[in-house]
Amino acid sequence: MTEPTQEQVDQLTRAFELFTRRFKVAEAAAAADNALNALDAQTLVFIGDNPGCGIGDVARYLNVAMTTMSSAIDRLVRKDLVERGRPEEDRRSAALTATGAGRQAIEDHIAAYREACRMMLRSLDPKEQRELIRLTEKISRSGS
Repeated sequence: MTEPTQEQVDQLTRAFELFTRRFKVAEAAAAADNALNALDAQTLVFIGDNPGCGIGDVARYLNVAMTTMSSAIDRLVRKDLVERGRPEEDRRSAALTATGAGRQAIEDHIAAYREACRMMLRSLDPKEQRELIRLTEKISRSGS
């Protein structure tokens, strides 16, 4: 592997700042429809993908403190987007599931994210689209 130059790092940094800003705008728009901050939106998506999970599962996945996660879960419960159940095998724990309104909020969030991807891909020709996807997948698998 070749070590990147400082100019390349600076150029990529500027490009990623703009790139991520577009995604954040799309995510914020979807979240605003449901009055969710970014943490609450990501929490809701995880719960939707993992029905019956516990608060600790979500906290570990999002790498946040349990107190932070408890607050996020409380907000989502108050908004009727998540319900807490009590599993028979461990009555002290909470099994989290998305409500009908929560599932709709997840669908809205994912649709906005996909629209942001669609918008970015539209600015490229088909060969560039394939290359962007290939490179993005390569970077995401690299773990760095």
